[in-house]
Amino acid sequence: MKRYLILEDGTVFPGVGFGSSIITTGQLVISNNRTGIEQSVTDPDAEGQILAFAIPSIGSSGINRDFYESINSQCKGVVIGSSSPSTIDGSISFGDWIASLGIPGIKNVDVRELSKHIAEHGEMKASIMDTHDEHAIDQIKALVLPPDLVKRVSTRQSYPNPNMGIKIVVVDLGLKYSILRQLSYRDCNSVIVNYNATPEEIENLHPDGIIFSNGPGSPSDIPQTIKTIKALQKKYPILGIGLGNLLIALANDCKIIKLAQPHHESSLAVKEVASGKIDFVNHNHSYTIDQKYIGSSDFIVTNICVADGSIEGIRHEYLPIMCVLFEPEAAPGPNDGYYVFDEFLDLIDSIKFQDDGGVDQW
Repeated sequence: MKRYLILEDGTVFPGVGFGSSIITTGQLVISNNRTGIEQSVTDPDAEGQILAFAIPSIGSSGINRDFYESINSQCKGVVIGSSSPSTIDGSISFGDWIASLGIPGIKNVDVRELSKHIAEHGEMKASIMDTHDEHAIDQIKALVLPPDLVKRVSTRQSYPNPNMGIKIVVVDLGLKYSILRQLSYRDCNSVIVNYNATPEEIENLHPDGIIFSNGPGSPSDIPQTIKTIKALQKKYPILGIGLGNLLIALANDCKIIKLAQPHHESSLAVKEVASGKIDFVNHNHSYTIDQKYIGSSDFIVTNICVADGSIEGIRHEYLPIMCVLFEPEAAPGPNDGYYVFDEFLDLIDSIKFQDDGGVDQW
């Protein structure tokens, strides 16, 4: 069935529909991931997005359900060049998998030209539709994308990821399973709470440390979480990942800007400023911290993107707060970033809480 990918600027890319036949609209994102398609599609960061995979062909090894990053699919649609029907690992094919999830897809699209167009004009809204005309383009332009993406993907009920070690409260802004896997490998006794959990609710869990997770959308959409960070950051060691990093930056009067070339790639080089070490890590973010404001803040830059020099990690000068914009848990991607979890646990171990339970003397 012939279908069309229509961008809000009026550009049309014809193709062949597969998966669900529904019409869909979302934020078009170019993903340079070459592997881990299952992880990309089920990543809560993809909520509200139409994922366009720049690799010419995907699906040659079928789908591995052990690689899910959430129970449900998250993205609004999938755009590919071509797909292979092969299931050499005995699993379901990519096309059948997309159909089972109710996700519309479009293939035989010139993904190279699409990637070039987005690189030149920036990320924009798009639709996968059966027809293309002026009315369809007007509909896309008029559509306002929902600002409640974090609310859609965050857990509604607190739940444990139990173990016998350090107690970590994870504030779920769009939590990936692989973060919990990394905590489990390190024997962390974790409790996962809603993005809107109050400071009192988090403190009542008596954490040794707090993680503000990755998640979709703009950090300005959840100001209540920024207030929570302000209330807790002088009391507990904190790790921010992805969206969590951006929220911590805003809570400390930094400014957030949108990247000219957003980072959506499973193996992008990041330099550790102190050592000069280069790590190849997973990225999935469209925003970063404005470097002009770091000098007047209490943060130092710990990591930068080799490709464009943008900030990829910060650490507070005197409070036990560390953050990374990249995704240290990988999934997909190399495991170069796993050290972030080890450093956070070392940070927790180094804190000697006083009788009043605070660290505001730091």
